[in-house]
Formats: sequence, C-alpha cells, structure tokens
Amino acid sequence: MSEESRRLAKALVEAYPGHVRSRLGEQPVEGLEDAIAEGQAWLAERLTELLSQPFDAQRRGPLEVFQEAMRFPTEHLAGAGAEPKPRDPTTESALPGDVYDLAPASSRDLGDELWAMHLAWGASKAAAITASPPPQSADDER
Repeated sequence: MSEESRRLAKALVEAYPGHVRSRLGEQPVEGLEDAIAEGQAWLAERLTELLSQPFDAQRRGPLEVFQEAMRFPTEHLAGAGAEPKPRDPTTESALPGDVYDLAPASSRDLGDELWAMHLAWGASKAAAITASPPPQSADDER
C-alpha cells in the first residue's frame, strides 16, 4: 500500500464516527454507537482491501467505500423508526440509499486536511496509472 493510500485510509476510518455523529446532530438513538463501531470496522477492512491493490486494479474510490459504510447507521436508524430526511432530487439520485443524508458528497465535507490527503492519493494514482504501460491485447502480440 502506498504511503498516500495508508494515510488516506487511516484518516477516513478516524473521521467516520465523528462524521456520522455530526450529521445526526442531537438525535439520540439507542444502540447507534454499536452501529457506528460496526461501520468503522467494516470501513477499515474494506479500505485496506481496496487500497492494498495496485492502483490500476482499484475499481472504486475510497470515498465510495466511505459512503457505503453509511449503511450501518442507516440500517440502525431505519430499524429504530427514525424519519428519513428530505433531500433534493440531485442528492437522491446520486446516493439513493442515503435516506438520512449521512454520506458526504465530497471528501472536502470531511475537512480540508482529509480532502488534501484524498487529492494527494488521486494524484499518486493518476501518476502510477499513466506511468505503467497499457495492457497488451492479443492483437498487439501479432
């Protein structure tokens, strides 16, 4: 795993609980902390799995994985009978399962430092991909 990947994964995992809590505000929901812990553990595992792959094998971005981890508190809130939050049509279309408006639209929503790490990771990924030769097809070998 590259240093940029390691730093980004660590920052995303650390940001997860605080981000979820900040999106919910003062809405007390019994058992939510367990759902947050479960989501954070899942996020750490999935980010390690994703970012340990070579850049050109990564089919998702780390922010997508972070957004998917919102399913843990979302499922808990739904089970507790929490009312979904109203969202604009663009947000609903982009993140249809995010009925409680928990997922960040951008890594910038997680703070400038994390956003800068995400940009550094993206630059490293772009540099690595453009530096490697494209895969050869059977036609190229003739």
